[in-house]
This record gives sequence, structure tokens and C-alpha cells, in this order.
Amino acid sequence: MVNTTLFRLSTLAVALTAAQVALAQPKLEEVLVTAQKRAQDIQDVPISITAFSGAYLEENGVKTVEDVARLTPNFTISNSSQQTNNRIAIRGIGSVGNSGIEPSVGVFIDGVYYPRPGAVIGQLLDIASFEVLRGPQGTLFGRNTPMGALNVTTNNPSYETEGMVEIGYGDYDALEVGGVFNTPFTDKIAGRLAVKYADRDGYGENILTGDEFGAREDTNIRGKVSFDLSDRLSVLVTADYSEIDAGGGAIEVLNSTANPRLDGTLKALFGNGVTTRDSYDHDVSQEHLDDLHDEQSGLAVDINYDFSNGIRLRSITAYREWEADVYESALRIPANMVLRDTLYETETRSQEFQLISPGGETIDWVAGLFYYEEEYTIDQAFDAGEDYCTPTVAALVGGPQGALCDTLQQDRMVESLFTQDLDSIAVFGQATWNLSEAFTLTLGARYTKDEKDGDFDQVVNNPFGALVRTNETVLGMERSDEKSTWFGNVNWFVTQDIMLFATASTGYKSGGFNSEGGNVALGEEKRIFGPEEASNFELGIKSTLLDGTMTANVTAYRTDLEDFQDRLFDGLSFVVVNAGEVRQQGVEADLAWAPLEQLSLRAGISYLDSEYLEFDNAPGLPGGPPQDLEGESKPYSPEWQSSLSADWSADLTGGTQWFVGASWSWIDEQNLGGVSNNNPQSVQDAYSLVNARVGIRAASGDWSVTLFGNNLTDEDYCLTIYDQPFGAQLGALDAAQNTMVQRCVLGAPKTWNVKLNYFF
Repeated sequence: MVNTTLFRLSTLAVALTAAQVALAQPKLEEVLVTAQKRAQDIQDVPISITAFSGAYLEENGVKTVEDVARLTPNFTISNSSQQTNNRIAIRGIGSVGNSGIEPSVGVFIDGVYYPRPGAVIGQLLDIASFEVLRGPQGTLFGRNTPMGALNVTTNNPSYETEGMVEIGYGDYDALEVGGVFNTPFTDKIAGRLAVKYADRDGYGENILTGDEFGAREDTNIRGKVSFDLSDRLSVLVTADYSEIDAGGGAIEVLNSTANPRLDGTLKALFGNGVTTRDSYDHDVSQEHLDDLHDEQSGLAVDINYDFSNGIRLRSITAYREWEADVYESALRIPANMVLRDTLYETETRSQEFQLISPGGETIDWVAGLFYYEEEYTIDQAFDAGEDYCTPTVAALVGGPQGALCDTLQQDRMVESLFTQDLDSIAVFGQATWNLSEAFTLTLGARYTKDEKDGDFDQVVNNPFGALVRTNETVLGMERSDEKSTWFGNVNWFVTQDIMLFATASTGYKSGGFNSEGGNVALGEEKRIFGPEEASNFELGIKSTLLDGTMTANVTAYRTDLEDFQDRLFDGLSFVVVNAGEVRQQGVEADLAWAPLEQLSLRAGISYLDSEYLEFDNAPGLPGGPPQDLEGESKPYSPEWQSSLSADWSADLTGGTQWFVGASWSWIDEQNLGGVSNNNPQSVQDAYSLVNARVGIRAASGDWSVTLFGNNLTDEDYCLTIYDQPFGAQLGALDAAQNTMVQRCVLGAPKTWNVKLNYFF
């Protein structure tokens, strides 16, 4: 079926181009990528990769990593009730949350590793290129990348005085102001400053209180100074700072899973239920005190020295800090009760050395040494809340404690502290043997050693807190993992414009510690989980067709994960375990076509066949026993994904141009359950998103005015679906039917904004 679809797409492309060839002979813009540590045409890189230039992202109104995912096959991002709790996934595999688990997809910005998914939720700023690399990439990058990598490059200083100013406004009182200024200080020193501020009101309304919620404010600053000290030695210093203040999105009850007992219980206790008329209208009837304050900053020094024989030594020294304070109404009920405050703090130091051969020789090679330190802290507390001492709730505690609940500690009634120190060292290298102009062989290897120390301490300061947590202290946890992984690739240019390639590789991420508490003590043995290993096989083709007006790249792959790290859920907390074995296999394709000088088209499509090969102690359905999910598919693994974008521009009078563009993305049915029990209640139906833009600009490129519209059809969809917290106690569980009221983390509604850019 996949091959037939791709064949039909190619046949259609040929037929349409034949009809237009007499009118124009346009060429596609060359896309340069740095996935293999040297600038190369994407059509010459024998791996599965999708890349976008910064100009393309800017023109299409792409502001965040989530926006990039909508344009990219087999790349998805979702978030849960916590705003920083992102799942960055490639080919259906991604680590969720900011727990002690290592990410499956590595994120590198200007060569610096970003360890936590929550640290990449901000706005993109002054981007040069954005590359999505699928499959293990550990023989070229400092940190482990078992499922793939995001390789983001920002613009460096140049020796011209130039810049850009932008201002935008949209619905929900959305305001954007930003700018870039680049200037030389001397003939050997140049600097670049990029800033952006964005602010908007929230999408949601709380019908319980009449308040709006979900407002967000972003501030981003990046400064770069380059020193060209000689023909051989250059130094680039980068400093950045970003801040996010946000009120949290809408998390609604899915009416298709509603249980009258839940609303009945809540009305009896607090006078109001939580189910609303429409599950997707961004209106809630519950306490919503969610608030996020997120700050991060970093300093990096990138030194390049070219030896006389052409070999380059590159040193990347980086220091980063990330702090996110997340306050949330954990139970999502119409009462001020059980409020959770989580403070994430990460401090990282990394040093990477690379030796890079000149290129264009019989053997081209890269060798690297990477050292990495991370200090990670999660400080979490539950507050009882103002409604904690209602008579009914007090009775839940029982005995004299219930009668005297006013005298018990209410702020930080439960508190936990998780700390982890990580020291990692890796040696990696990759060599390409250019056997002929048409045939090359690439081999790579990596050795990684991770040393982790961790402590967990949880204290219940109020008997009512025992309903959600228990006392537990596990100190002095240790984890030592070392692993050798490898990469092998052969590619053959059948013609100058058609390349075939085959790849076999392995990936790995280390074990770690469970960082979250629960209402049952885990003990040291269950708090420690083991590593996860990946085996990956690919066959692909990269082709430039129709006299350079089309590129068509297709990859078939199979990825097996052994001892994959998964999370079990007990109602209010997650436990990471090594669950079994899973296989993700399928096909992904990227196509670009410029049939006319005025018109450019991009398309992406992916097919994913997901299967648990072994998962015999999987979480049970709500209220049910553990189950065996062998043969079933993994959550967050839609069978089909596709995207299509089109851009048209033409001349107007007076040295101006008009342009119009649109993008459509479609994602197939998938299970979005927060826990891997394949609950059919957690299935999100297939949906599509339509974005468009129209505007005018100076033919000289000095200015542009653009009107953007996003989710123009106002599509209803969930980013994540999870069980109602404390559901069994609140009447949301139907144990006989093994069902539970489900919560939907809503995607953004229809929005518009207009933006003015001025370039100088």
C-alpha cells in the first residue's frame, strides 16, 4: 500500500511537470545541512533527514518546535497537564516528562546539548536551519541520540551592518515585538543580537469563576560575538536568556467518557460538577490555578582551529541553567484542594572536542570526545488547599485527625526532593571511505559511560496527604552504565541525481532513578531502572528529478527497542520500568517541487507499523489487572501522518510582490493515553490542521506585511489524554466496565495575526 501511494505521487508529479515544462524551468533552492559536521547538500547526505531554512520557517509563521513537527513526517510533540511536560518523539518513540529518564531524541542548538524536553518549549529565535534527523546519530553527536536528533543552528555574526525589526498583533490580544541587529566592531570582530517578546491572553474561560485563563508571555534574547583571530583560529561566544510566564491550557473532561457518578460526587461535596457541554470549547468548570514561570540561560564558547594539513579542531564549551516552577490544580475539581507545586532545576556543563578532516578525500572522517555533567533537582510539594477542611473531606481522614484538620499542616502537606548527579564521558567517530565517485562506505562507533548518583526523600506532614503520597526515603542510589554502539552505511549514486543507501545502527540511553513519589513506597530496587537499547535498519533513496525542479526522498526503516523504558500510573504518580520489547517500522517520504517560478510545493508522508513484541506485565485497564499487550501497537504511534504546503508569489506594480501560502497537516487515529494500557477511551480520532498566509512585500526584500491564520477550520483535538486524577475516590471509575473518566489536554483553537517586518 505504501509503495503504491508513493508511486502514484511520483506519477502525478511527472505528469504535471510535463504540462508546465514549456512555461518555465525553475530550480529548487539548495538545502545545506550540517548533520555530518560539514556543510552538505541534503541530497548528498545518506540518512533520513528533513530540513528547513530559517527563512522558510519565518515566512510560514513557524514559531515553535511544535510548529515544525506539523510539517515533518514521523516527528511529533505533545504535552500533558504540566506545561513543561513535553514528549518529543521520532517514529513514535519519545521520553515523556522532565523526570530522571533520559530523552530518546537529542536536542542540539548550535552544537550544545539541551537535556530536558521542558527547556525547548519557547519560541524559535533567529534560526539559520532546523534539521530533524531520524534514527540513532550517536557517532557524530556528543550526547546519546537513540531515536534521532534535532539539530538547530542559529545565525552567526557577519561583517555587514544589517538587521530586522518585526511587530505583530492578533486575536486574544496577541502582541509580538522583535528584532535582530548585526554589526562589525572591527575587521576581525563582529556581533549579533536577537530579541523577541510575545504576549497573548488565554484561550480558556472558567465558567465556575468567570475568569479567563491560559495567558502566556515569552521573552527571548541571544547575543553572539565572533573573533576571527587569524586565518586559522576563530572564536564564537554565545549568551542567551529566555523566560516564559504562562497560565496553563484547557484540560477538559471528554464527554464520551463521562460518568454521572463523578459529577454527582463533586456536586455533593462542593456544589458543582466538572463536565461541560462541549469537550473542546476551552471552557472548564473547575479550579484552575495553573501557573508556570520558566527561565533558562546559557553561555557557550565555540573555538575552531584549522591545521596546515586542513584538519579542523573544534572545541565547544557550554554552561546552561534551567529552572521551571510549575503550579497546578492537580485534581481538576471545583474545589481549592490538592495543589501541586513542582520546581525543576538543571545545571549542566559540557565540553566537546571534534577533529574533522578537510573533506573531499579518499577517507573523510570525524572524531570526537564529549564530557558532560548535570545536576538535576525536582522539589515537589502538595498544598492541602482552602477547601481541604470541608466536613466531607475531613471525614475521609477519619478519627481525631479529621476532626482537627484545621490544626494540621496545610502548606506543603506532602513534600519530596529528588536530586541526581550525572557524569558522562563519550568517545565517538565516523569515517567515510569514498571508494569511487558513485560508491561510499561509512562506519562509525561510540563508547559511552554514565555515572549517576541519586537521592529521594518524601515526607507526609498531614494525614490527609496519605491519600496521595507516603513517607519514603531512599538515599545513595547509584547507577553505572557503559555501552558501545555503532553505525554502518553504504550509498550508491546510481546516477548523478539518484542515490540509494542502506544503514544499520544501534542506539542506547542509560538507566536512571524514579524521581516521583507515590502512595506506595517503591524502595531502592524499584526506584532504579535499567538502560534501553535500540537497533535500527534503513533502506532509502534520494533523488533529484525533472531537471532539478523536484526532490523525492524515501526511507523504509525498522527499529527495535529492548528493555524500553515505560511509565506505569497509580492514579497520581508514574513509575518508570523496563517494560519489554517494541518494534516500530514503516516508510517516510519528503517531496519538494517547484513546477513554476512562482510556485513551490512541499509534501511529507509517513507510515508507521507499531507492535509490542513483548509487554507481558503492562498496566491494566482502569480497575483491571495487569495485561499482556504483545502484538498491540504503542501509544503515540499514528499509522499515517502527512503534510502539504504550497507557496505562490507574483509581481505587483511599484516594485512590490504579493504572496499567498497554505499548509495542511493530517495525523491518523492514535492512542494518546498518559499510561501505556491501550485504553480505547484514550483514542484520538484522525484530524487535520489548516494554516494559511497572505501578504505583500518589497521586491527588494526591504519590508513585508503578512496576515497569518492558524487552525482555520477550528479543529477539535487533544494533545494528550489521561485518567481523571483521584478517579477511583471521586466516582470516575467504573470497575465493572474497566472505564475511567478521561481528561483531554486541548490543542490551540483558530487564531490569526498580522506581522510587519522591516529589513535594513
